[in-house]
Amino acid sequence: MAKKQRHVTALDDRSQTGDYWDANSLDPHSKLLVSLVPGHRTADTIDQVVADAAERLASDAGLPALFTDGEPTYREAIVATFGRAYPVPRRSPRGRPPAPVVRIPQGLVYAQIVKHRQGGRVQQVEVRPIFGKGKLAQVVADLGWTKANTSAIERFNLTDRMRNARKARKTLRFSRRTDRHDALSWIGAVRYNFHHPHRSLRRQTEEGRWQQKTPAMAAGIADHLYSSLELMRLCPVGLR
Repeated sequence: MAKKQRHVTALDDRSQTGDYWDANSLDPHSKLLVSLVPGHRTADTIDQVVADAAERLASDAGLPALFTDGEPTYREAIVATFGRAYPVPRRSPRGRPPAPVVRIPQGLVYAQIVKHRQGGRVQQVEVRPIFGKGKLAQVVADLGWTKANTSAIERFNLTDRMRNARKARKTLRFSRRTDRHDALSWIGAVRYNFHHPHRSLRRQTEEGRWQQKTPAMAAGIADHLYSSLELMRLCPVGLR
């Protein structure tokens, strides 16, 4: 933002200075960016992205399999969003009734992918099952993976940094204002989902040609590659 984290002082406005992130949720099958919440890396931002992603699940969808990095606040956010409250029977007619117990549904699988680094290099990748440990291996096999990972969202983050100069590493082009960062993040998200074909989603036809697909097409919410002009016309105040 206005200044980088290492230069922030106690007198600075923390809402407009320091590190600023995009919390993202992505479907590894279609590569669709499901949810985006720009903000500081706080528990509130993570709560928002988990809750927003859950609201966007199809009404007939089952419980998702979730994979994140080792940030501890994800666990609390997942419990708050997907947990179910069960009443606790009273042991005595006196006093307040006991608070309900929140439990995670049995079908939900959640694992953290923790990278251990030494000298700036990844030395070990640890998979920490948090919920649904007994079902994790089957979920990973159904996804076509050999082990749980966060490679899909990591690849999206790399693509996003390459397309948005404000997010490039070690740059002087970082956003000085949160509204500018948010606007470019949302523009990039829309273009990623609807405009840019994803190389891993293309399919070869019987004629030998490649059929290009965007994440939105792979997810079944679009039937063609949207041009930049089409996307601009979707805006509330668009081009006519």
